[in-house]
Amino acid sequence: MIQKLGFKANDRLLIINADDFGITKGTNEAIVNLFRENSITSTSIMIPCSDSNEAMEISNQNGIKNIGIHLTLTSGEWNPYTPVFNTRTLNSLVAANGYFHTDVTLLERNADEDEVRMEMEAQIQSAILQGIDPTHLDSHAGSIMGLFTGRDFLEPALDLCEKYRLPFNLPERIVEQPLFNTEQLNLFQKRITSAKERKICLIDDIISLPYCFNPIIEYSKIKKQLTELLKSLKPGITQLTIHPSKITDQLITITSCYKEREMEYRLLKDMDIKRLIHNEQIKLLSWRDIRDLQRSM
Repeated sequence: MIQKLGFKANDRLLIINADDFGITKGTNEAIVNLFRENSITSTSIMIPCSDSNEAMEISNQNGIKNIGIHLTLTSGEWNPYTPVFNTRTLNSLVAANGYFHTDVTLLERNADEDEVRMEMEAQIQSAILQGIDPTHLDSHAGSIMGLFTGRDFLEPALDLCEKYRLPFNLPERIVEQPLFNTEQLNLFQKRITSAKERKICLIDDIISLPYCFNPIIEYSKIKKQLTELLKSLKPGITQLTIHPSKITDQLITITSCYKEREMEYRLLKDMDIKRLIHNEQIKLLSWRDIRDLQRSM
């Protein structure tokens, strides 16, 4: 795929993707600022979040086109979400209070696959109706990946990728990760094969920083870790997954990891990191580039 995008086979390509667009107004502001500074190449939006409408509105106002759908089927501990699909209640996806479960295990065990499909498509359609041309699909909190019980919802997600002609964020090198057991690795390989048979484009790898650890790591140490991650990039297409935000009262209310999000925001603006990417001859890429290639094949 790299060569079809106009690059050499041994080039290192990097998508810098800001997750959780729409989760708070401070997150929206941070992500828009990063786009203006060319510090990120993509974002993925959480449609069930209360500030996703604002995120889409300011994206349209600022001409931001690189927006994927962060398929969301679970609530945060302090920030509950309700389904976007509203024709009827999706009983298998929600708790008695009408909100998504906070426990991914409950989702994997109890969710009806048809209801999962309906909700995922409702999130895609909601974005399209508000002027967003999605660039890709991915999974919030790994909720469709089968990480906890082995019951995944990747096939219905791939059905939607095929229908809307979108790539999916399932890196092929996931099958090289030692933290997964044999059953999980076999499942991922099966889904990767399915995606390829459908001509759905996938990337090669994902990197990210440690997140939500206690005690909080100092900025200088986090910066060193990101430097090492970038220097060790392998040839192919890698996504750097990051969660940038400005600290606001709203962010503090919904997550205890607000300081990490603000540090990630600072890292993306850090001139040392920008110089490192340039000096390492890392080529920046967006999910829109991959989507457009997929649609041309």
